[in-house]
Amino acid sequence: MRICSLLPSATEMVYALGLGDQLVGVSHACDYPDDTATKPVVSQSVRQITHLASEEIDGIVQQARANSNPLYWIDGDLLRDLKPDLIITQELCEVCAISSGSVFETAAKVLDYQPEILTIRPNCVADILQNVRNIASAAGIAPRGDALADSLQHRVQTVVDGVADSEAKPKVLCLDWLDPLRNTGQWVPELVELAGGEEGLAVKGGLSRELTWEEIRDYAPEYLMVMPCAFEPDRVRLETAEKLTKLKGWNDLPAVRKDQVFLFDGRIPTRHGPRVVDVLEGLAEAMHPERFAGLAPHGVLL
Repeated sequence: MRICSLLPSATEMVYALGLGDQLVGVSHACDYPDDTATKPVVSQSVRQITHLASEEIDGIVQQARANSNPLYWIDGDLLRDLKPDLIITQELCEVCAISSGSVFETAAKVLDYQPEILTIRPNCVADILQNVRNIASAAGIAPRGDALADSLQHRVQTVVDGVADSEAKPKVLCLDWLDPLRNTGQWVPELVELAGGEEGLAVKGGLSRELTWEEIRDYAPEYLMVMPCAFEPDRVRLETAEKLTKLKGWNDLPAVRKDQVFLFDGRIPTRHGPRVVDVLEGLAEAMHPERFAGLAPHGVLL
């Protein structure tokens, strides 16, 4: 089986399933585990924007959306040379990875055969676990997918059981972007709920949206989880210092007063792969250190 993964989440699933040696191509954003760096890069960003300021990145993305311009392109010649049997793509976020429509179009144009193209679109934790099974099944190792999904579910249940007797549900806010301010969507509000909190400004399974600072101040979160999408740890720390701590009334937020502001490696929470459970464990440890001390894998919480 020759597998081409065009999104980081699927690449992480492929490796977690023990299929790294069958992975023949990845996207430019695939960076975990380290062995991913040895794989041919099939999809590229139309414009390099990661070095830009947050507001500039947001402006470019919004303009591309408004004009229906793609953010990524596929190297068709390389795809032809790699001859994948299975291509994994997505229909979730055009900012995160190339769209499935572009994948089908390019594959039909450059390949003289029909590979299996698996499209994933998760909105909740159950969807993510099912995608583990779907990828394993497509690769002919369904039992291995069941075993991995079951082990991830067991870790989820450990957190759920650990907060089952907790009556209080603290107000939590998870920030997906800092300029402009945006909350999280899809599975992250669910992770907060599973960890014993309440994300009052977000919709479980829904889309993220822009927030005003006034909304946040009125909401008065008791826990603030800062996880700007795709940002590595140093950038998360810098953006937090530059974008959040200087806002008027920052020190008045309950989360700040109680020293309950937590930074996450921004490359993990928005990826719908196995490490989504790492994020759940990080949230649980942040909100319930007396119950879950040391639970979160190294590097999730900064």
